[in-house]
Amino acid sequence: MDAPFEARLQYWVSQFWTFLRQNDRAIDCLRAALAKAPQMREAWQYLGFLYGQRGDQAEAIRALSEAVQLAPDDAETRFNLGFLLHKRGDEDAAIAQFTEVVRLRPSIDRAWYGLGAIHHARREWAKAIPYLQEAAKLQYFNPHAGHLLATAYHLSGQQEKAVEEWKRVEGYDPKAGAQIGREIGALR
Repeated sequence: MDAPFEARLQYWVSQFWTFLRQNDRAIDCLRAALAKAPQMREAWQYLGFLYGQRGDQAEAIRALSEAVQLAPDDAETRFNLGFLLHKRGDEDAAIAQFTEVVRLRPSIDRAWYGLGAIHHARREWAKAIPYLQEAAKLQYFNPHAGHLLATAYHLSGQQEKAVEEWKRVEGYDPKAGAQIGREIGALR
């Protein structure tokens, strides 16, 4: 964090206020820090987090976008930005962020899942399947990825693979497995 001492101090004080659950005060401190050091990436990230906690998606997205501009190779911040964009319904922008995340750090299973979930919601099964396969491979015990993967297989006419995925999920999460089984017609 290469910023003047006053900006760093405001950043540290913001963490203190957050610890006391005084997020409005923490946001004020971060704004003060950024007034002194507008290139302070950590302050933009933290500001985005706090706005996200508050439910102010527009401000959270703006703050995280600033952080990404300052550090384009920061995969975690890109993921958080993509998550908020997806939540807001800006799927194309979310896809762009998640795609960059998997390029930068292919081990972030949540980005693979996000890409698969968006394509699944769009009924683009052929696009969704490889992303969901990777998410399920990276996070084997994620029933959500398995659920979407099984239904994508089923809806794309790949019933054998759908049943295989259903059985895989059922092996570690019987409740999620039962839901998948009903949805793909394997259980009545």
